[in-house]
Amino acid sequence: MSGEENKTVTEMINKLGLSEHEQLLPKATELLRLLQLKPTGSTVNLGAYDKVVICIDLAANLLGVPFDNEIALKLCSIKKSAYANGKRTLEKILDISKVIGINEICVQLGLNQVQKEALTMLENYRCYAGTVQSNVDFSHPQYATMAVFQACKKMKVKPPKVKLVKLSHLKPTQWAMMEKTWYNFLTQTKQHSASATTSKIDEETESHRSVVREGMEEATADTRTIGVKRSSPEKTEPYENWKKRMLEKAFRELKALQQGR
Repeated sequence: MSGEENKTVTEMINKLGLSEHEQLLPKATELLRLLQLKPTGSTVNLGAYDKVVICIDLAANLLGVPFDNEIALKLCSIKKSAYANGKRTLEKILDISKVIGINEICVQLGLNQVQKEALTMLENYRCYAGTVQSNVDFSHPQYATMAVFQACKKMKVKPPKVKLVKLSHLKPTQWAMMEKTWYNFLTQTKQHSASATTSKIDEETESHRSVVREGMEEATADTRTIGVKRSSPEKTEPYENWKKRMLEKAFRELKALQQGR
């Protein structure tokens, strides 16, 4: 690469407002040099400045550096769709179709506070999708970006939807369908959790009832025994006192059972 081209890369980085990222210049320069060495690199239907800007874009993605596409489009002489197609073409030529994950997305968009929640949601979605459909390609960025989007909503963080849709490599209609799928997933997961909680409460309630029933059965058995063994009026316990004592015993056992859980 000539000194003039290196100067162009530096100027473009400055215009993109990324001059503080020192690692960006050598990485973008490396990609541009590799592009020139590739047999198909010179045949790409892009202008010289367009190639430079896109190489900077790719370098930023690889390094996790925030990149403003609006400024990039202003610096190029092509439309938004042509820019996206050109970027995909250079990714293939340079063989750097990096699978973008939750960590990279959160760093790039400044959403580190939702990273942990997004990872948990994606893992839960993997389990859910496995029961619904086999052979799901989770390397596609749509899953990581949707997990970040849903984590933002859950944690009351305004999600940068436009940027996430762009990173997902989905069309707006496809994104809408993916949102619906995740809505169903989250709804079913929530219902399942609620059902599990209700079931546990029901089990505990039934267990408590069993303790009371056992106490009452024991009381009934004791009544029969008292009736059989009653020999003298002086040793006979009044029924009301005995009933109160049996109930207090049953509830003491119930309380002990609850505290032992």
